[in-house]
Amino acid sequence: MVLVVDDVLTLPLAFAGIELLPNYFTIVFNALHKQALEEMYPLEKIQSAIKENRMEYELGEISKEEYEKTSKELNQKLSIAKKVKEMNLGVRTNIMDAG
Repeated sequence: MVLVVDDVLTLPLAFAGIELLPNYFTIVFNALHKQALEEMYPLEKIQSAIKENRMEYELGEISKEEYEKTSKELNQKLSIAKKVKEMNLGVRTNIMDAG
């Protein structure tokens, strides 16, 4: 809530031409958030787990139900991992630096 309020309160100042220092807390928070998401959803590891799950099923090491359940979970994680990779949280558009 603090980040939203901060940006809402400083926006009118930016339009009035009053320059403020960049909010370093927000920059650091966004970088840490992106790093945490990348660690929670490592794209390469998820892709490897999908291949391993398929191989175990083909070799008869796991049942079809177990394969389908794991496959569904891994594909959901893969979808999230792809979205995280596409996100660019590290870049902040700074309306204060118009010139």
